[in-house]
Amino acid sequence: MQTNLNRLSLLDSPLVSEVESAASVSPEERYSRAASASHRKALGQFFTPPRVAALMADWVAAADPRLIVDPALGTGILTRAALRRCPNASVTAFEVDEGILKYSDVGVPERVDVRLENFLYAPFDTCDAVVMNPPYIRHRELEGYDDARARISLKAGFVIPRSANLYVYFVVKACLHLRRGGRGAFLIPSEWLNANFSTTFKRFLLDDGGLRELVLFSGCSTIFQDALTTASVLLVERR
Repeated sequence: MQTNLNRLSLLDSPLVSEVESAASVSPEERYSRAASASHRKALGQFFTPPRVAALMADWVAAADPRLIVDPALGTGILTRAALRRCPNASVTAFEVDEGILKYSDVGVPERVDVRLENFLYAPFDTCDAVVMNPPYIRHRELEGYDDARARISLKAGFVIPRSANLYVYFVVKACLHLRRGGRGAFLIPSEWLNANFSTTFKRFLLDDGGLRELVLFSGCSTIFQDALTTASVLLVERR
């Protein structure tokens, strides 16, 4: 597995300033003021920093996508970044929290199909790109996901352990929906690199998942404003 920290230079791209200056008070700030910390924690909601959203959008844009999927829309920062970078694309976005949609800003609504449903159970075919900051919910707090884990495991050809955190389900399903040559950018905690549950997950990423590059942020990073003090961005291209 190769770590390419040179890609961090993309954090200085012109798209960064576009994302950061889109509004004086961002949707993320408005929502964080309105939603309780307990509500956000229960749903595993952690915001994507604008500079990281720009990096992720740059990666998927290279595939010249027409259909982009955002499996966990939230306040829409990844969808906004992707649409700015991909002028010919449309987005299908999924979200389970109806409350957060009141604060969501997708940038160009006519190019976005927002679906109030769980991506893990959503039926659809292939897509050109995926941008995603999936929910961060530890396995001990998961309830009602056994069927999703079984279905995704069957399609992936390996068993996702019960000890895997929820973001693993999202990453595997997202990879499976990418067309050949399609690209994905996934922001997840970096704990999977050393976790017991990740042996088969790593093998999947290196084989069918198409992991091309890995960007790591250390605990001393000032990029993240909330509880995600260590994180990784998986940059995949489906073979």
